[in-house]
Amino acid sequence: MSVRLSSGENAERALGWLLLPLLILMAWWTVSLGSGRSTWCFLDYVNLPFHEAGHVFLRPFGKTIHYLGGTIFQLTIPLGLCVYFILRNHKPFAAAICFWWFGQNFINIGWYMSSARTLDIPLVGGGDHDWNELFYRFNLLTEDSVVRVSTLTHRIGVLLMLIGLAWAVHFALPPSAQDRIKDTLASRFPALRLLLE
Repeated sequence: MSVRLSSGENAERALGWLLLPLLILMAWWTVSLGSGRSTWCFLDYVNLPFHEAGHVFLRPFGKTIHYLGGTIFQLTIPLGLCVYFILRNHKPFAAAICFWWFGQNFINIGWYMSSARTLDIPLVGGGDHDWNELFYRFNLLTEDSVVRVSTLTHRIGVLLMLIGLAWAVHFALPPSAQDRIKDTLASRFPALRLLLE
């Protein structure tokens, strides 16, 4: 007995298969960055201009905000896009990708923080090392403090990437599985329905 699928069901199945390569790539980067096997991701080419723009735009607000500006922009852009895709454009899959990207930035920032004492990474324009300056300003430039803060930042990034990945995988599941997950989560946390539809 064969089952005929409607054109809408065929489109949903095709979409699921198209999402698969992207989700596999996201999973690979999550494992690679999360395990520390790699410190680089293709998104770093996108993150760097936002980071540098943060320094430029926040320079008038004092040295501390200037040094924090790169990190602030690096986190604000993907998180802002995530919120935009949820609230204004209602594209929760795009929001999940941006949330994963938000987490990836924490990994990148944690790696940058970890070099605050050794200063062994190349800097754009050879300028000051943001986190060396910030840790020094807040009296955190001891080896233990740098390791503790950079490790915590890395772990937050891994957690956020895993959440973003799970959220994105939800949209590649068959509609019946999506509905079960949506109903289960929404019964406990009604606000989550907006993120899953």
